[in-house]
Formats: sequence, structure tokens, C-alpha cells
Amino acid sequence: MTSAPPPARQDRDQRDPRERDGGLGTAALALGLVAAGTGLTAALWAGMDWLGWVALVLGLVGLVVGFIGSRRAFHDPQRSGGMSLGGFVLALVGLIVGAWLVVPGLLGIGTFGEGLTLDECMAQAQGQQEERMCASQHLDEYRARFGDPGGTGG
Repeated sequence: MTSAPPPARQDRDQRDPRERDGGLGTAALALGLVAAGTGLTAALWAGMDWLGWVALVLGLVGLVVGFIGSRRAFHDPQRSGGMSLGGFVLALVGLIVGAWLVVPGLLGIGTFGEGLTLDECMAQAQGQQEERMCASQHLDEYRARFGDPGGTGG
């Protein structure tokens, strides 16, 4: 009595290239989508400036993962680096938008509050980033009222 031979196991190198990706393409694409989405959400909605930090961090991680996945695909013809490259580009968008939102607040620069007095500017400020912009633009008036913020105080 003859039986059918068992199905041949696929060698690890003969599998579908997407299965050999190790998840880098999927991870890069997911990180890039979330980074770009949170960055654009923060840019479009007032009061959501904290999402700029999320976009900045996820964009940085997505860039690294996307770069590694794309580099591995470049050196291995059996791999497809499309998802890694797409994740890299989206993560770059998220990183740029996140930096565009975060850096002015860190440096105390921006256009918020131009043409207003310190009182008007502080009344319209919606968060620490805008308060720092007011203080930076009206530094002399701020120092006259509240003292030197960088001083030793003693």
C-alpha cells in the first residue's frame, strides 16, 4: 500500500519575501502612519500641541525602523522594501510636522501674540507654548513685572 508523500516543507529562504521581512516593513509603515497622523492632527487643531511631541518621537523611531528595513531590502533581492520605504517617508513627514510644532515653543519664538500687549497675549494664550511666546515677545515688559526668569533671584 502506497501513501502520498508528506508535503515538502518550504525552506526558510524560499518563502514569500513579505514573510521574511521580519516585520520591519509593517512596523515602519504603522509608525509612519501614526506619526504623520498625530502630527497633522496637532497642526490642524488648536490646543493639541502635545501631540507634536508624539509625532516627533514616533517619527524618529519610524525613520530608524524604515531605514533599517529599506537597507535590508536593498541588500537582499528576495525582499521587498516598499512598506519600509513608505513607512520611512511617512515617519519623515511626522517628524518634520512634530518639529515644526515643538521647536518654536522650546525656543520661545513664533508669531503668536504679535501686536498685542503682554496682558492681551497672556489672556489669549492656550498653553505653555503660547505663554512662552508671549514672554519672549514682550520680554522687557515681562521682566519689569515678574522679574528676570533666568536670574538667580538672590
